[in-house]
Amino acid sequence: MISRLPKWVWFGGAVLSFAAGMVNAIAFMSFVHQAATHITGIFTHLSLDIFHQNFSAIFQSASAILFFFLGAVFSGIIIRDAQLRMGRRYSLALFVESCLLVLSTLAFRQKLVLGEYLACMAAGLQNAMVSTYSGTIVRTTHMTGVLTDFGALMGQWIAGVKVDFRKVQLLLGILLAFFWGGFLGAVIYSKINYLAMLFPAFIIGSCGVIYTAIRNFSLRSSQ
Repeated sequence: MISRLPKWVWFGGAVLSFAAGMVNAIAFMSFVHQAATHITGIFTHLSLDIFHQNFSAIFQSASAILFFFLGAVFSGIIIRDAQLRMGRRYSLALFVESCLLVLSTLAFRQKLVLGEYLACMAAGLQNAMVSTYSGTIVRTTHMTGVLTDFGALMGQWIAGVKVDFRKVQLLLGILLAFFWGGFLGAVIYSKINYLAMLFPAFIIGSCGVIYTAIRNFSLRSSQ
């Protein structure tokens, strides 16, 4: 249940969502003009590209989808579980994601579309890494499901159904974090261009360091 969510999950969900919002905004503002975390939209682009027989665009959309998928595959290899729990190798996944974003920065600065693909891979890794905890779905890279869950809960509340407002707080926090991450990403990109991608890379890497410290503390406390 949502009441069992530890504080590190609440904090991590908001911070990762904030970073994903930054990544998506920077990818949109790049010369590629395509989302990195919104795979639903990229699938639609692929359908339209095929319809228009735009082969270069087909390759770009298909590659973005493939790299997102590969990121999720890497997450499965690293973490080996769909359930969030302390002790799993999330720190390694976070460090890998951070490195992917740094490489994305370098590629973007060279005007290589590879920068988009690496950002998609980072998003896929993060999305697979943050899956479920105690039956609660936790999404951080795209807001369709989050907004759907939030709307359903509001509808239930209006209908007089008892609602767990801790879940409402979690969903609202993730939504706001993604929004403000996108806003800040746009602001930073307007100032320093593709170097803006280093900010979410730093945030993700810092999460890895913080998680490692929390995990080590918890292990020492349990001994």
